[in-house]
Amino acid sequence: MNVSLANLLAQATAVQTDPVSAALQSRGMVLAVLVVLMLMSVLTWFIIGARAWALFTLRKEVEAFRAGFAKHQDLTQAAEHLKMYVALPHFKLLIALLKEVSRYPEDEEADLAALERTLSRASEPLVSDLETGLTVLGSIASAAPFIGLFGTVWGIMMAFGSLSDSGSVLQTVAPHIAEALVATAVGLLAAIPAVIGYNGLTRVVRQIVTDLDGFGLDLLNTVSRQQRGL
Repeated sequence: MNVSLANLLAQATAVQTDPVSAALQSRGMVLAVLVVLMLMSVLTWFIIGARAWALFTLRKEVEAFRAGFAKHQDLTQAAEHLKMYVALPHFKLLIALLKEVSRYPEDEEADLAALERTLSRASEPLVSDLETGLTVLGSIASAAPFIGLFGTVWGIMMAFGSLSDSGSVLQTVAPHIAEALVATAVGLLAAIPAVIGYNGLTRVVRQIVTDLDGFGLDLLNTVSRQQRGL
């Protein structure tokens, strides 16, 4: 009994449990899962970096645009003086409103309800552009842990399937199980940044969209005041 226990401990000491080595020694389906998860992790960090830079830059430009717009009472003059912000969603909303207003004769008042529908239609693709990449982050955050778990389950199945009567159970199974468990760890490493990035970027997008909605109301109020001669 004591000899068997000593042999078991000796085998456990000899088993390689380093996660990096286990990952490098992966093969088959487990290796494919690890490659997919690493690609997802790289994509996650790329989207987070690119979208964070774009959204924070956009938010600063929106602040400058709003400050410049507040200096003008006439919408047409505001559009002329703020052409440098042509790529901003707020400027595109302003142009959409001006195009709709230009369809009315000079002696006819614009229908505010129709203008509101125009702004609503114009804002939909603008909001979609702001949300670019968020769907991918959400998908990675949801799928990566399950992909890693799939790799772990598959690896454990293969580990027990490789048992033979001639070899030691611990030395045969343990390395394969270590390789399999690495898949779950890598899945979590891919999912956690995706969740944090998704929540943070969604918050910034929500702030910009809220400001865009408020700007649309400001445009309608400006048109209403101009029609009343105020």
